[in-house]
Amino acid sequence: VMLVIDAAVSHLENLSCLEEYLCNLGKKHQAVGVKVESFSTVGESLLYMLEKCLGAAFSPEVQEAWSKLYNAVVKAMRRGWETLPEGD
Repeated sequence: VMLVIDAAVSHLENLSCLEEYLCNLGKKHQAVGVKVESFSTVGESLLYMLEKCLGAAFSPEVQEAWSKLYNAVVKAMRRGWETLPEGD
């Protein structure tokens, strides 16, 4: 998870360059049985960890920015599900 977050932050100005990587990562997650619903739990955990680590610096604006970044990553990974039939 942290490697993906690091890649997304490193390419914040051009997330589209990670599209193929994230889509393939989504395919791999599906192939090993990860459910799409699990992404919500991971996202909630990420935001919780950031809130605890950043304290007062975790403003509503910071939370929104992290949520948008994580949702963009998940959206790209979910495209991997669309290219494989469920369970393949």
